Amino acid sequence: MTRTRSRTLRLLTASAVLAAGWGSTASADCRRRVSNRSAYVLVASQDGGPAFVIRPGRSVPVRLSRPGRFDLTAYCPPVDRFGRPVAGGREAAQIHLDYEAVLDRCYVKIGDGLFEPELGPGFFGTRDTAPFTVNNPNPGDIVLGPLKARCSPGD
Repeated sequence: MTRTRSRTLRLLTASAVLAAGWGSTASADCRRRVSNRSAYVLVASQDGGPAFVIRPGRSVPVRLSRPGRFDLTAYCPPVDRFGRPVAGGREAAQIHLDYEAVLDRCYVKIGDGLFEPELGPGFFGTRDTAPFTVNNPNPGDIVLGPLKARCSPGD
């Protein structure tokens, strides 16, 4: 290969790499978890996608690669009045959570959206997410914690 041709090939390769870097948007790729630490059945959906079930005591890894939304619903354990398993269960808790995933920052947005300099807008806030805990133990994690007795037969 001639010296000029080799130099041209290197310049074209470098130009292509730079163009690809400038044309891409800033996105993150964080692996987080949705955990169910309750006796309830948790059904979740990310960004309007297919629902997935998280049984009591389990967790599911999720990937946050761009801003989006989680829809979460906790269902009472499906039992009849005698405590025998049956199909389906009554809704016990529901929440819709927006999340951010930009550059190296992945977190569930809560509160009033005020800018927090170190962590980004809406990381801390006053919105009550109980019985769900968000951004703990890691920013972007979601945990369904203990629920008060919302599924007693008389409810």
